[in-house]
Amino acid sequence: MDVSLTGTSAHSTFRLRVPKHLEVRARIATGAVAAGCVVALAFSSGGFFASEWGLVMLAFLLVLLAAAMLADRIEVGGSALVMLATLAALGVWQLASVLWSAGSGPPIAEAERTLLYLTAAAALLVCLTPASVPALLEGITAGATIVSLYALATRLAPGLLGGAYDPASGYQLAKPIGYWNALGLLLVFGLVLAAGIALRRNSVRAALAGAAAVPLATGLYFTFSRGSVAALAVALTVLLALDSDRLRAALLLVTFLTVPLVAVMLAGRSTSLTTAGATLQTAQREGHRLAWQLVVLALLAAAVQLVAAWVRPRLQVGRALRRGLAGAVVALVVLLGVAGLTRAGGPRAIVDRAREAFVEEPPATTQGLDRRLLSASGNGRAAYWRVAARMVGREPLLGAGAGSFGSTWVKERPVANEARDAHNLYLETLAELGPVGLALLLAVLAAPFASLRRVRCDPSAPAAAGVLVAFLLHAAVDWDWEIPLLVLVALACGVTLLVLDPRKRSVALTTGRRVALVGAVCAALGAALVVHVGNRAAGDALDALAADEPERAAVAARRAQAWMPWSSEGDQLLGEALAEDGRDEAAREVLRRAARRDPGEWSVWYDLATVSTATERVNALTRARELNPLSVEIEALAADNQTDP
Repeated sequence: MDVSLTGTSAHSTFRLRVPKHLEVRARIATGAVAAGCVVALAFSSGGFFASEWGLVMLAFLLVLLAAAMLADRIEVGGSALVMLATLAALGVWQLASVLWSAGSGPPIAEAERTLLYLTAAAALLVCLTPASVPALLEGITAGATIVSLYALATRLAPGLLGGAYDPASGYQLAKPIGYWNALGLLLVFGLVLAAGIALRRNSVRAALAGAAAVPLATGLYFTFSRGSVAALAVALTVLLALDSDRLRAALLLVTFLTVPLVAVMLAGRSTSLTTAGATLQTAQREGHRLAWQLVVLALLAAAVQLVAAWVRPRLQVGRALRRGLAGAVVALVVLLGVAGLTRAGGPRAIVDRAREAFVEEPPATTQGLDRRLLSASGNGRAAYWRVAARMVGREPLLGAGAGSFGSTWVKERPVANEARDAHNLYLETLAELGPVGLALLLAVLAAPFASLRRVRCDPSAPAAAGVLVAFLLHAAVDWDWEIPLLVLVALACGVTLLVLDPRKRSVALTTGRRVALVGAVCAALGAALVVHVGNRAAGDALDALAADEPERAAVAARRAQAWMPWSSEGDQLLGEALAEDGRDEAAREVLRRAARRDPGEWSVWYDLATVSTATERVNALTRARELNPLSVEIEALAADNQTDP
């Protein structure tokens, strides 16, 4: 029998002879691998640091290599080819921006991340089949649930997990990823996929999805991530809109969400878990009580979904009742809208107040953090967007170069906030890569929607589309593109829509095509190896510097120099290691080279000033201050050395 590596289907991407009794095991393996990848990346800061990219790339490329060597044919659709081609073109355009960027390091780093996304999309398109799609989505849901359980444990058992108890430092649930908005969006992905399972799958899967929704929703609440909550609302709307029986789906979705909402209400009543400054003993007491309540609610949610799964095929809504309910909903929405507009003083007043609220700071963390969910503050985003807009005005055609927003921000920022990204994927891409870069990005993200009309009746499609829409919306207000975990989950859901599309062309792998494909994958493997060794060496050097081990840092920095000769990072790290070891003259020489290679990086000039004397110190401080006028570090160094250039 001809089946795929991950299951059998009339539309298998590539075919191998696998005994039929192994198909179930293959699907279980697909789900387990998906869950493991989500958990592993979550506990690696979401894959944010470049030192993690190489291993992930190598894993995807080895899968591609196996497929290229063993498959007799590949089936792929036009939209899938568009996604891969435009993603590859985006990476090439990022590399090309080295020609007009201030430094070569940031563009190449951006292209490395895009190569990671390209290899992941290609591996999923080649290996995923319609039969294995449910296992993939269930595995992602399981991974997100495991992450939510750990994250909740750090809140419900403070002082035991997640390090020392420190309720004054923001107190938004962020571990294990390290950023609450990223964690919130991952939990949104899990909730949307769990809802899709509950609405379409059998009773056992529906019960597990219902139980998973309790920790997912509670964890989302504790992140206090407003953008994630908005993304969830839109994603669930998409889920309902794509269902063939929207009214029945709406009733089932209400059933699915009821128990998790009760869990959120109980969490909101635990004041020591939602208000910064509570004592450890109080937080532990309320956390333990809430933990038992969540366990009971998870069991209740599973039971409710068992009943709902039994009722679902028997639930029939007559035409008259359907029309009546639809009319009542429309009337209620109109009534609430008119009442809201009247009370607010009209649409213009609402817009004015929203604009004013957006530029304000969010509520103080000494108050209940649940108030943050009702705040319209942009938390500094207005300033980020203004700087990005000025970049577009200065370089409207080509942009300032991939990865250039961070250096532009420190030079033009109105307040001393740290930021590497504009918190808007689309505006930042336009500012850094111009209209060409933005067009390529939009083509990548839009490609899966070309298949949506043909696959919307598949049980997996509505939830996958909901996740993709949630990502697209959230990326407009945050830096999700820089967190590979979120992008890879969104890409997986987008690829799902492409794989389910029956319009695919079968291409036989002749000897010539196989050799070309294997050669391309091997070339990518070489690039991934360089990326891995170079970035890991730079990460090791940073860790050694943080541990006050300059000799080990110098060894790692020299390795980074050898494997990343295009970047100033290795030179800068070596200079810092030599300076910490008291070898100022050698450090000056290396840092001068780093400054020549990347003259727009203020921290290189700052490091050079710390090891220089007389005129060179003054010049380096002057250049650093030009690039970062609001730097506290530069002012402190100038004051310490009685230098005021």
